[in-house]
Amino acid sequence: MTAVRVASGALERDHLERELKFVLPASQGLLARSLLQSVCRPDVEYPAATLSTIYFDTPDLRFLGEKIDSDYLKTKVRLRWYAPIGGRDDQARAFLEIKSRVGDRRQKVRVRTPLTAGTLHDLPFDRAEFRDVLEFARPLGIPLPARLLPVVLIRYDRYRFVEPMSSSRISIDMNIEAPRGYHRLVRDAAPVTLPYAVLEVKGDGADLPRVLHTLVRAGARRGSSSKYAAAAFAMLKYA
Repeated sequence: MTAVRVASGALERDHLERELKFVLPASQGLLARSLLQSVCRPDVEYPAATLSTIYFDTPDLRFLGEKIDSDYLKTKVRLRWYAPIGGRDDQARAFLEIKSRVGDRRQKVRVRTPLTAGTLHDLPFDRAEFRDVLEFARPLGIPLPARLLPVVLIRYDRYRFVEPMSSSRISIDMNIEAPRGYHRLVRDAAPVTLPYAVLEVKGDGADLPRVLHTLVRAGARRGSSSKYAAAAFAMLKYA
């Protein structure tokens, strides 16, 4: 890739907001999605999609260490692209995202890159494209470690809703898998399937909206869930 030029409107920033996560067994994912469909309205701004995400980390896996140590401040650097559920869109452009967490509040900044889903799908992790794309972070004004490497590709189906009473934005991630990892950073790069679904609630509330408390009876449990950490642990054979 050549010199970085960020077009007007290319940067997308989310304000610092509360983000709550709930984990439930994968077997209860369909039930939870049905409940959300019955009491929430679909998020028309962000329709259901399959998300593919490549997570970056330092050679000594500093970001993974932040998660393991439950640091109050956490950072994620990732490439993400979207496709219709059950299909592919090889022309979809990938976003470079930097996500920072302060306790249970988060801020995300992202910029569209020239890399496409078709290019990234099977691109070896040692290719220069993964180094060059990080140059797109410079205009964002967020300092990053001097060296970052791609670690793992994670893919899942995300369904999004809006809870009418609280206006909370709610998503459920299902069929979570890690098809491949970078052999230089993980000892076992075999595909990994995570045994749970993840429910995220974004807004100003400090708990699950009252109308969704039925999800607790379906097995949802409040907790800190990191798809990146879970997949990396499995590939490192620590789990």
